Amino acid sequence: MVSLKGFSVATVAVVLSSCLIPGKALASRLDFTAEAIGSSTPATILNPSIGQTLQNGDFTIERTGGNTILGNGIDEDTSWSFDFSDLATSINDLLQAKLILDLTPNNALITTDVFGIIGLDTITIDLIRNLPVRTKQSVSLDLLEFYDSGEIEDVFNANSGKIPVFYGDDAIVSRAELSLSTGERVPEPTATLGILALGALGISSVLQHELKQQKQTKQ
Repeated sequence: MVSLKGFSVATVAVVLSSCLIPGKALASRLDFTAEAIGSSTPATILNPSIGQTLQNGDFTIERTGGNTILGNGIDEDTSWSFDFSDLATSINDLLQAKLILDLTPNNALITTDVFGIIGLDTITIDLIRNLPVRTKQSVSLDLLEFYDSGEIEDVFNANSGKIPVFYGDDAIVSRAELSLSTGERVPEPTATLGILALGALGISSVLQHELKQQKQTKQ
């Protein structure tokens, strides 16, 4: 146990008050992960109309082109949302946005496929262009290589913790994962500040009592 006798009341007050000064909060790295899951062989619809949709787990598949089978991974867009709302509804200071996609290409034209955060620019991913047809593959990349951190933060915050995205148009998306890392300054909780303040008063009282006893002993 650490003795307090070597400290004056003023010294202890200064040490504890430094914990209470605004702006003294430490930066904390926060990590969030959201996932969407579906089948790599979803149900299909024959002769769907343009714009018709099919649900594949967390993914919504929409016919966008000339292929007459919906759900076979050809000429169709897949959309979904990464939902972080149970973890956070706003973020700032985004450090990383790692995306993982499980894809099954079903057309050699996958070389023209794109991914995009809805509301932002679509992007072409070189890794996707070389994927073999009819073979499930996993692709991983950092979205901060394609988007500014502020753009992703704005989408996240505007949608209360959700990031809507899409993939098009010649592969089945059966799993998607997005991991975000942020560096945020976390202020001391009010309860913690109250405890520190009470601690300062308690220590001050103890020291004053000890000083009084020392004076009485000398007398």
